[in-house]
Amino acid sequence: MGSIVYRATKDQAVHDELHSVAAFAAVLAHRAIGNRLWFLAQNRSGEHAGRIWIGLTLIDCRNGEVAVKSMDESCGPYYFDCPLAFLDRAAPAIGPYAGPWREKVREFHANRAAKRAAIRPGLRISYGESTYVLRRSLGRRGWDVARESDGLICRLKSRQLGKATVLPSQDKHPQEKHS
Repeated sequence: MGSIVYRATKDQAVHDELHSVAAFAAVLAHRAIGNRLWFLAQNRSGEHAGRIWIGLTLIDCRNGEVAVKSMDESCGPYYFDCPLAFLDRAAPAIGPYAGPWREKVREFHANRAAKRAAIRPGLRISYGESTYVLRRSLGRRGWDVARESDGLICRLKSRQLGKATVLPSQDKHPQEKHS
C-alpha cells in the first residue's frame, strides 16, 4: 500500500478520506487523533455487505500538501489509540492481524486509564532537570505544579506530564515503626 500526496489542508484531507470511504461503505463514526483518522464503516454491498469494520488513514501535512495512507484493522496497524467504542461496535475480527491488534488497543487504553488514575494532587514528578509537585488539574490544559527547589508555580502541559517520571512520595513526617 502506498501513499497519496496532494495539495490540501488537514481538514480537507479528513473530509476527502471520509467521502472516499462513503463511496462504498456507510461511515458510522470517525475521530481524528493527531495525524490519525479512525473510522468505523459498514460495507453496503459485495461479499461482506453489512460488515462493520475499523479503518485508519494516516494524514501527514507539510507545506500545504498532505500525504495520506489508508488501511484497515486487518493490516494490524502499529497504532493503538483507536477509540474503544469502535471495537465494541465492529464485527468480529477477520485475519491473523486484526485480533492481536484489537488486544493491543484494549491494553493501550487500560494502561492509559491506570496512568491517569495514578495522577493526583501531591504526586511528585521529575521533568527535565527539575522535580515538581502536582497541585491541581487544569483539565485538558494540564496541571498547576510547584517546583520543589524554589516553590515556583507554573503549568505543566498534559503532553509534558506524559513524558515525566513519577517519583516516590517524600513524607514530611515519616511514621516510626514500633516493634
